[in-house]
Amino acid sequence: MGAAGFVLVAFTPGLFWLWFFLRQDVYRPEPRRLIALTFALGCLSTIPAGAINTTFLGDLDPEQITDIAGFAAAMLLVVGPVEEFCKFAVVRLKPYRSLYFDEPMDGLVYAAAASLGFASLENLFYVFQFGPEVMIVRAPLSTVAHLVFGSIWGYALGVHGTSGYTKAGMVAASLLLAFPLGALALVIGGGIWTFRRFKWGRRVSPFRYRRNYPQVECRACDRLIRVTSQYCRFCGATAVVESRQLFCGNCGNQNRPDAGFCTGCGDQLLLA
Repeated sequence: MGAAGFVLVAFTPGLFWLWFFLRQDVYRPEPRRLIALTFALGCLSTIPAGAINTTFLGDLDPEQITDIAGFAAAMLLVVGPVEEFCKFAVVRLKPYRSLYFDEPMDGLVYAAAASLGFASLENLFYVFQFGPEVMIVRAPLSTVAHLVFGSIWGYALGVHGTSGYTKAGMVAASLLLAFPLGALALVIGGGIWTFRRFKWGRRVSPFRYRRNYPQVECRACDRLIRVTSQYCRFCGATAVVESRQLFCGNCGNQNRPDAGFCTGCGDQLLLA
């Protein structure tokens, strides 16, 4: 894959999400040229962000990280705030000052453009360094994470700039908290999604209403009866199930008396 292919792979996720969220701005859409400029400036903002991060932290090589706590602190206290400030500066110094920044939605739109531009050029750096396969992780995670982080201060800036509802301190606070709050939101959102997927898996399971109660041989007549039975339904003798071989109720396979799962079909054997 050549350089053009690397650019396509790195920029496609960001451009897709930008197109998707621009479609939400239906009442007073922003000029496409200003959106494109904000996206381009967002790309360029990776340069000062990288320079500042390198000045404070040096070269962070993910493959040589041994101190996880130190790495997390560096991301939370240095990398996150620096990157969000650079993206914020793009919006604050250009589209925020334009005549087109006239509704709260604009804060979200321009923050998305700057954030996705930043993420796209950052993706390109990683693609050149580690190969196109790195986008398997960065496309759904890092690119969307930049969008989520930017939406926090973009919301505050949009409300403050068009209605004065929020004080300037709120914008500053949203900028400082964008990275930790965005990370927390992604973790919570991911946790909720995971929990719901588990509930979905339980709901659609073909075994939802099926219980596998194994059978044992009656000591009196040698007929098979359910392990939970108190009496044999054939001869009426008292059922004694201790130390008897278990016959799977699903496939009929013979299992040890202490088996928890059938060795024939893998179904769970319920003894009570």
